[in-house]
Amino acid sequence: MFLTYKRAEIAYPPLFGDDFQMWRFVELEEHRPWFYVVINRRRKTTSWRTMLLIPTEEELEHMLEKRAEGTLVEAVQVVLPARINGSNDWTMERLTELVRVYDPDERVLGYDFKTASGQTYSHRDCQYSQDGAKRQVYCSMICPA
Repeated sequence: MFLTYKRAEIAYPPLFGDDFQMWRFVELEEHRPWFYVVINRRRKTTSWRTMLLIPTEEELEHMLEKRAEGTLVEAVQVVLPARINGSNDWTMERLTELVRVYDPDERVLGYDFKTASGQTYSHRDCQYSQDGAKRQVYCSMICPA
């Protein structure tokens, strides 16, 4: 989850409508994977790129399922904490595939992250979840279609 602070809010007149707020910075509260997603929004003869910071695998799934017509996912990068990537620091890698692992009752047990470097990282809620069923959530080869 990203936290915001009133002191970080940018007080602009509602140039973009009342649904938007702007922030100088946000805080990441949890040491878990999050996503940097580049999308291309197309409307009639115009298109523009923007970046989304998505805090969880579930939110990424929701965004992919519910994205607006004309919105293409150009790239997804996964930001991994040291405890998952095996280094001493956070890393950011291009995500090539996200796979949900779930039990027979379809409860999510965790996720596997396959990256462009060829690495596969796992984030599981339970150490006994290795044998769960798997479902592909994202694949960089099929997203723009």
